[in-house]
Amino acid sequence: MIIPQLPHNKPLYEQVCELIETRIIEGDLRVGDKLPTEKEMAELYQVSRTVIREAMKVLKEKGWIETRVAKGTFVVDNVAKSVRDSFDAVVRMDEARGFRYLIEVREILEPEVAALVASRADDTQRDKLRQAVDLMDHALEHQDNIEEFLNADFTFHMLLAESTGNPLIPMIISPLVKLMREQQAYYSSIVKEGTHRSQINHKLIMDAIASQDTAAARRYMIEHIHQVRTDVEAHGFSGSVNDHLSHSPEEITG
Repeated sequence: MIIPQLPHNKPLYEQVCELIETRIIEGDLRVGDKLPTEKEMAELYQVSRTVIREAMKVLKEKGWIETRVAKGTFVVDNVAKSVRDSFDAVVRMDEARGFRYLIEVREILEPEVAALVASRADDTQRDKLRQAVDLMDHALEHQDNIEEFLNADFTFHMLLAESTGNPLIPMIISPLVKLMREQQAYYSSIVKEGTHRSQINHKLIMDAIASQDTAAARRYMIEHIHQVRTDVEAHGFSGSVNDHLSHSPEEITG
């Protein structure tokens, strides 16, 4: 592997940090990948082991990597986790509006994500998206397996973000969708047929992407998010999830 050289106008450890960060952002290094040993990286980047140690310290502080005793140093998603924790804190400060906050952000971002994917996705990415849609079908056909459906739903939305070709978009979308999934795990048990309505929209979005129809992909994503909002608000759950959890589902639906 050829390691690009940065201009020598920064300390060596910062140059190494930027090189590794670039590899992570561009997908050359993925979450779960194990980094080479300190000695191997020193040889790879042609710097001292002291420089590598300093670079690793900074990368840990930024949330890119973590060291596991007797196992090594691994790429982690603590950057996205930090963002998600920040979003979660904001939502929980005012749970009565938390659901609407999340929906509004999704309404701003995800329709354009779908449109970008319709114009940029390659055959491999479209195949992976189709597989996620098929997994959601499978979940609904087998006694409405909500957990399986939500896992595939998360995968679908993350694949959309990754298929834009813009590495910043998954970093923004991931914490939003993960936080939304936590709420949906509860809402889905209450809003009957909501997952089936969502799946209809997933298929429409997928067909638009397969046809490379950007306008249709954008429109169907807007309709999908609007459907989620409408389903939840129709059942009076635009407020605090914790408030509703103090009652049984039978009390809420009855």
